[in-house]
Amino acid sequence: MSKTIKWVIYIGLSIALLFIGATIYINLTIKKKVENFIASRLPSHISQSYESLNINVLEGTITIKQAAVAIKNQDNDEVHTFVKVEQLIIEDVSYFDYIFKDEIHLEDIKLQNPQITYFKNRLSKSRDTIKKASIKIYKPIIIDELSIDHTTLHIFDDDKETVALYAQNTTIEIDDIEITAETIRDKIPFRYSNFEASGDSIFVKANNYDNLSTRSFKIKDKKASIEAIEFATKYKIESYDKMLKKERDHYQVSLQRLTLDGFDFEFTNGRLYATAEHITAHDPIANIYRNKLIADDLSTKKLYSAALRELPFQLAIDAVKLVNGSLTYAEKVKTDEPPGQIKFTSLNASIGHVDNRNNNKKKTQILIDANFMDVAPLKVDWSFDIHNSNDPFLFKMDLGKLEAPRLNSFTEPNLNVRLTGTTEKTYATIDGSSNSSHVTMRMRYEDFEVNILNKNGKKKNKLISAIANIFISKNSDGGGNTFREGSGTVTPDKTKSFFNYLWLNLQKGLLATLVGDGKAR
Repeated sequence: MSKTIKWVIYIGLSIALLFIGATIYINLTIKKKVENFIASRLPSHISQSYESLNINVLEGTITIKQAAVAIKNQDNDEVHTFVKVEQLIIEDVSYFDYIFKDEIHLEDIKLQNPQITYFKNRLSKSRDTIKKASIKIYKPIIIDELSIDHTTLHIFDDDKETVALYAQNTTIEIDDIEITAETIRDKIPFRYSNFEASGDSIFVKANNYDNLSTRSFKIKDKKASIEAIEFATKYKIESYDKMLKKERDHYQVSLQRLTLDGFDFEFTNGRLYATAEHITAHDPIANIYRNKLIADDLSTKKLYSAALRELPFQLAIDAVKLVNGSLTYAEKVKTDEPPGQIKFTSLNASIGHVDNRNNNKKKTQILIDANFMDVAPLKVDWSFDIHNSNDPFLFKMDLGKLEAPRLNSFTEPNLNVRLTGTTEKTYATIDGSSNSSHVTMRMRYEDFEVNILNKNGKKKNKLISAIANIFISKNSDGGGNTFREGSGTVTPDKTKSFFNYLWLNLQKGLLATLVGDGKAR
C-alpha cells in the first residue's frame, strides 16, 4: 500500500472520528441545553418528568418518551391538571434560523397518545386567572405543523370524578404556528393559518340536569361535520319532577348530523368572534315535556332578539337550515291525567341573518314549513330585529285544514275542553315588541263547537257547553269562501317564554274570531 493511500485513509478516518466525536459532543451539548430549557424555563408551579430524551443532530430531531406534566395552583400546592404523553417528537430543528435569524424554527411537532386530566374544583382562581404569560418567550417560535394524535381528555367537576367533559381519540393538526412574547398573553397564545380536528366522541355535562353528547366529528378547511348529537335530560321524567323546585323543561333532542360551512372563530381584544356561512341540522327530533303542577319560574325571560343581542361573544351566521325534523311538546296540568301534546312533523325551516355584530342591520328571518298534528299544513314567516332594544317582531301563520278533534289530545287534559268541527283555513298575523302586540286572525270553518267537560275530564257538561256555544259562531258563514275575522291586543307575561306570548296572541285572536261579529271575504 502506497504512502499516499495510507495518508488518505488516515485523513479519512481522522475526519470520520472527528465528525463522530463532534456529533456526539454536539448531541450531548444540545441535550443538556434542552434539559436545562425544560428544567429552568417552566414556571415554578409547573413540574415535568420524562423517561428518556434523545437528540439526532444530523436529522434535527428531538424525541422525548413518556413525558408527564403537572400544573398546580400558584398560591398552594394542589395540582389541578395532569398531562401524560407517550411520545413527543420534534422534527427538523433549524439551527440556521436559530443562529442567524434569532428564532426557533421547527418543521413538525408530534404528540402521540396524550392523556389530559383536569379538575375544575381544584383551580384556585384568586391568582391563577391573572392575565400574564406563564412561560417567558425570548425568541419567536415558528412551527410549520403541530399534530396531537389520539388524545383522551377528561375534565372533572370535583374529586368524586363527576365528568364535565370527555373526549376520546381526538386528533388535532395546526399549521404555521407563530408564538411570540405578545401572542403568549392572548387567550389563544399563538397565531396560525389553518387547523383540522377529528374524534370519535364527545360528552359534555351541559348543566346539573342535562348532558350533550356526539359521536364522530371532523373539522377541515373551515367545514365541520358532527354525527349523532344528543341533548338530553339525564333523569327520567318521574324522578325529575320530584327533584324540581321550579318548573323546567325535560329535554330529549337529537340530530342525525350537523354540518357547518365557512366556519371560523377568533379572539380580538379578548372577545370571541364566531362565524359560519351555512349550518344544516339533519333530521332533528325534539321531545319536550313540562310539568305545570310545579311552581313557576318567575325569572324574566328574554325574547330571542334580546338573548342574541346580549350574547357575550360576536356571532354571525348567514343561513341555518333544519331538514326533516319533528317537535313534540307535552304539558302536564292535572295530577290524574296524562300530559296534553301538540306535534309538528315533516318540519323544515330556514333561518337567515343570525348576526349580533354592531355593523349588521339586517333582520333575522325564520321560515317554517311543517305539518301540525300530523295532517294540517303549516307555514310560518317570523322576523325580528336583534339590534333594536324594543325587540320588534312580526309573526305570520298560515294553517291548512284541521279536524278540530285532533287538538283534543292537548285541550282535554289541559283545558278541560273537547272540540268538534273543522277549520278549513286559518291566517294569523302578530305584530309586536317586548311590551305589547296586536293580533289579527282570519278563519274559515264549519260545525265548530266547544264542549266543556266535567271536572273529571270525562263527560260533557251539557249546560255550560250550551251556554258557551251560544256565543260561538258554529260556521264562519254559509258561503264556502267566507272568513270570520277577529283582532286584539296582548301584553306579555315577561316571566314566561316567547311561546307563551305567542299562545296568548293566538288565544286572543281565536276568541275574537269565534265570538266576535267581524267578517271578511
